[in-house]
Amino acid sequence: MSRRFRVASLAVAALIAVPALSACDTSPGAAAVIGDKTITTGTLQSEVNKALADSNVQAAVYTTGSTATARTTARAAFVRQTLARLVGDQLVLDLAASHHVTVTQQEVADEQASFVQQTGSLASLQQQAAQAVGVGASGLGPLIRITVMQQKLGDAIAAEQPATQAQLQAEYQKDIDTYDQLQVAQIAVAKKALANKLLHKVQAQPSKFAALASHYSIDSTSKANGGLVGFVPRSQVVGLLPKGASGKPGTFAVIHSGAQFVVLHIIQRQVQPLSQVVDKVKASLYGAQAQELLGKALQREATNLGIHVNPRYGKWDNTTQSVVATKSPISAGS
Repeated sequence: MSRRFRVASLAVAALIAVPALSACDTSPGAAAVIGDKTITTGTLQSEVNKALADSNVQAAVYTTGSTATARTTARAAFVRQTLARLVGDQLVLDLAASHHVTVTQQEVADEQASFVQQTGSLASLQQQAAQAVGVGASGLGPLIRITVMQQKLGDAIAAEQPATQAQLQAEYQKDIDTYDQLQVAQIAVAKKALANKLLHKVQAQPSKFAALASHYSIDSTSKANGGLVGFVPRSQVVGLLPKGASGKPGTFAVIHSGAQFVVLHIIQRQVQPLSQVVDKVKASLYGAQAQELLGKALQREATNLGIHVNPRYGKWDNTTQSVVATKSPISAGS
């Protein structure tokens, strides 16, 4: 899938739900300790039970017709996977706080809508989340929140990377259509003669453009808005203008677009200079490395905080950001 939805390949698998973490506790009741935060065995067991109550998660964890021994082994592996998510989530939250990265409920809602569109349905999204990271339907929202936080955190870390002015300028020019745009309005008609007639009218009386668009335009979307299209890349507009026509605000011109002739009005130009978008440009420059940079940052965070996993569950592997089994794996009843 696209960068916006990578349930199967998160740098750190997201939480089923954000647990309530207590102050530092090294007692036998601690499943793991991350710095001064503790994930209790009760929290871990609750998360495991809640997830396994979901039929999609059950299907992902247990093989149909498996033996009791196989189910015990599968549950133990799922417990370790869940604990790793709980630990990993706390690392993400701590790192996000230090980088002043937050996520709004609207961002979560928008991301979920995008995921549903990509996967085809909410049910399909829930099934994929269960298969990929063992998250049930009730934990989908928190999972998406952590996913968005990871994406924003990756961009924030990318923005901190060094870059020369030449690199920034080159990357800025690659995405110039994002930063240099024109606000335009149009009157789309089928005949060139009518387009030229309307051009003369709006050149003589620019204030009549919206009324003429509402009356004559065959483009239903812009017609309803008095011909207003919105902001589009400047390069696209300039490339369509007839020879000698200016691309400056206030320009009126007739362009040929497919089977239509369009009376175009350039209303204003909006330019974001490089100095105002350095962070965005850096995020784009390091985009392919963002998740790798995030992964390394999370490893450093884990080292700095110190992670201690109860040997009953296994041990923390900071390279893979996972809990791995020891010689005496956890029992299925844990």
